[in-house]
Amino acid sequence: MSRQIIKPFELLLEYEKRSVSHALGSAEEETDLGDWSGIGFKVGDIHLISAVNNVNEVVILPELIRIPGIDPWVLGLVNIRSNLIPAIDLRLYLTGEPAKLTKHSRMLVINQPGGQAGLVVEEVFGQRHFKQSQWEDVEGENNSKIYSYCDKFFSHDEVVWNVFAMEQLVQDTQFQNASIK
Repeated sequence: MSRQIIKPFELLLEYEKRSVSHALGSAEEETDLGDWSGIGFKVGDIHLISAVNNVNEVVILPELIRIPGIDPWVLGLVNIRSNLIPAIDLRLYLTGEPAKLTKHSRMLVINQPGGQAGLVVEEVFGQRHFKQSQWEDVEGENNSKIYSYCDKFFSHDEVVWNVFAMEQLVQDTQFQNASIK
């Protein structure tokens, strides 16, 4: 039975060497993923994706406080870490049809002038990575309001991911001014 003498400093150097080689390997993997990252979500049957920096967080739909007499696409207020933010039915706002809420439904918390808003969507698919060279321009005329916020798309595994411009949404005066009915 032979005993190997372990020198603590050499062991630490070996750990550092492994850690550095692992970190370098993961950086290479990241470049393979693509140079554009977004959060994928679904509104009706349409797959949308918005840049990662446009979505602060994704949460399970919390309990709503209803606001009487306001546009129907404003579902109410929700409490996110002691901040009251409006919850918007994105499908109802964009298409006129209410979202079909299921256990997969989520709320995307985004920044808007004067605070935050929560966009209720049917499903969130998490982060997706694409190369900007894969972008294609949306062509043709589509009367759906949804496409007025989309000018590019990615196609991957037979799914078309329309790039949704959150900045354009929050600057829309109709979105900013939910009127009392």
